[in-house]
Amino acid sequence: MTLKIIHAHEGEIANRTGQPIFEGDVRGRTIVDATLSEHVAASYVHFQPGARTRMHRHTSDQLLVITGGVGQVGDTHGDHTVAAGDCVFIPANEDHWHGAGNTGLPMVHMTVTLASSQTTVL
Repeated sequence: MTLKIIHAHEGEIANRTGQPIFEGDVRGRTIVDATLSEHVAASYVHFQPGARTRMHRHTSDQLLVITGGVGQVGDTHGDHTVAAGDCVFIPANEDHWHGAGNTGLPMVHMTVTLASSQTTVL
């Protein structure tokens, strides 16, 4: 394997609305999957106003990079507002949710986990 450039226009933006982890209108574009890496998984997730994930946890750490809009991230300690340029580090097995939340605005983030990470929706 050699260096690979993944251009912004590459990849399909797929409807993820209705998947068990999501509430509201959500779309996503996979950036890195098992066909490219056995170690890392990454995707962009587009949340329309009010859309978010349900409370869940991952077996690996997760990094969220907010690339557009304003959103919220919640954990057992409360809800936190995030905006484009912010990063969120979520340790493995921490209960959390993220998305546009009740900001009234859309939000886009890149999510990065270990490829082997398992997600449990609570």
